[in-house]
Amino acid sequence: MATQWGEEAVVVVETRYAAGDGVLLGAGDHWVLMTDPGDDDVLDEIWDVVSGARASDSSVTEQVLAIVDKAFAGEPPGLAIVDLAQGGSTSVSRGRGHVRVSGADRILSLDGGADPAAVPRLRRLAGGVVAASRATLSPLAHRVSPPRVHASPAPIAGGPLIDGIPDEILAATGPDGPPPRPRRRPTDEAGHDTGPLGDTTEPGPGFVERISEGAHTTIQPATADVASGLLDPHVDDADDDHDGSTVHRPELASHLRHGTSDTVLAVSCQTGHLTPADSKVCRVCRQPVAPQEPRRVPRPVLGGLRLPTGEVVPLDRGVVLGRKPAPLEGSTDWPHLVHLPSDHTFVSRMHLHIELDGWNVLARDLDSRGGTMLTMPGREPERMRAREAYVLEPGCSLDLAEVYEVRFEVGPVVPR
Repeated sequence: MATQWGEEAVVVVETRYAAGDGVLLGAGDHWVLMTDPGDDDVLDEIWDVVSGARASDSSVTEQVLAIVDKAFAGEPPGLAIVDLAQGGSTSVSRGRGHVRVSGADRILSLDGGADPAAVPRLRRLAGGVVAASRATLSPLAHRVSPPRVHASPAPIAGGPLIDGIPDEILAATGPDGPPPRPRRRPTDEAGHDTGPLGDTTEPGPGFVERISEGAHTTIQPATADVASGLLDPHVDDADDDHDGSTVHRPELASHLRHGTSDTVLAVSCQTGHLTPADSKVCRVCRQPVAPQEPRRVPRPVLGGLRLPTGEVVPLDRGVVLGRKPAPLEGSTDWPHLVHLPSDHTFVSRMHLHIELDGWNVLARDLDSRGGTMLTMPGREPERMRAREAYVLEPGCSLDLAEVYEVRFEVGPVVPR
């Protein structure tokens, strides 16, 4: 277990590794698994970066990429980087290197993401450099460091500690008795529909109340005019007739009109589209990306979620789908809420969660009643395991209880 104290955040990470012919380097919340370069100087450079011995204005990920690209002439056989600094998550994969998300864990491997025939024996590592082919990072806690205490100079020995108290302070009196207690307004619990007791995906009453306080707005189907190459739905504020088949959210969540504060490491194609730093082709137009220095930018919209109605939900933040969707407990961001038709009884109130993690779009079945089938392009459908995160690929589809199918799209809107 390793503890890394920053200016404000504290990340406690437990790391376990499987011995192999690659090299694992890490300390605290910075970890690198890579093909052995056969050069100790390269490993020393990377260790200085991840251990914090080298000061730089660039991020740890940027520095490691620069060292590895130079060592392997831009084509490392296998590289996986995970940076959990400040409670966030940045991951980069190159060649056979792969980073898999499993709940809160990050699994680094040099097998291209293939599941091993047998789970290898894992050993605990507090930090350092070891021969390894696989590693699992488990964030255990996020804390806040105590504020710095600035010591005041001691008073001069023998000097007066106080030179007097003004007469007006000595003569002052307090109010006659304590202030009256405010009356608590009774709440009407009878008006809340908690649903059947057997549905364990019902959100807490506090979240239901937050949603019911505001009016509804509706996201209309996106048009084919997408100059930026991303899905850009239009909002019709005049339509307030929610039919159970459209996307809606409370009007009080005005911050949905603004972008999030998340940032990513990116490069640009010749058209100007932002794409992951480790990608050789643009994620939007599929054109080659010229070699360039990655830079950190606000995360762009990662595509859209097309509904059966033709509407498109922009992936500028998370999405919750269900018959009575609500923000997940403990979440700090207000997601898009997709209300499914109430007659789909096998669809749970809280059925599916779409989450953005760096450049990755993750999907989790929320232990739903009817389950969720995931179909990746060119692969057979598979049933999602409850609460496990799946990294979505453009063009994949998610079938909720086999009655409501949505599709993840990137690039210009595909006509149905």
